Amino acid sequence: MNLEDLIRERRSIRRRYKNLHVSQELVKALLQRAEQLCPYEGEKRWRYVYVGTPEARNQLTDYMFEKMADTKMARLMPGKLIESLKKRYAEVPATLIIIAETDPDSHKRDEIYGTICSIMQNFQLLGWEQRLGMLWNTESYIQNELFFKRIGIREKERFVGLLHIGYFHKTPRGRSRTPAERKWTIL
Repeated sequence: MNLEDLIRERRSIRRRYKNLHVSQELVKALLQRAEQLCPYEGEKRWRYVYVGTPEARNQLTDYMFEKMADTKMARLMPGKLIESLKKRYAEVPATLIIIAETDPDSHKRDEIYGTICSIMQNFQLLGWEQRLGMLWNTESYIQNELFFKRIGIREKERFVGLLHIGYFHKTPRGRSRTPAERKWTIL
């Protein structure tokens, strides 16, 4: 498949994944390839946490929903719906937590963040070739200090996101995309 088709056909997989293990070795190999496609001078200033066992997935799911009870959204949602969401996340075969270093220099901080975001995009495209679907999760209910502490974010680090990873049953229908011309302005 050529690159343009790959980019056009890749989808975020939000629903059920196949009950197939996603090995650490495959994730590491895809990350290594994705990093090679993003030139970055100097030492890597990001890290990954792999969540792949049933126990670890349940623990991560608990962390994700721990502070949700305090939110207005949770008070409006029926308990069964929240439990359904928790079950869905716990059943995802693997999750990758992405963490980047911060830097006092805003230019350097943006460069680190932009590089790791590019790596994650490449990782998703490389995974798609392996029939691995992913969802990049940065939902507001996980954007809190307690969650960050639970997943091990250290001082001078920032949360980039969670990538939920699994083999998918079928490719979801594509959504319409905004043509570039509609976002185009001339200075």
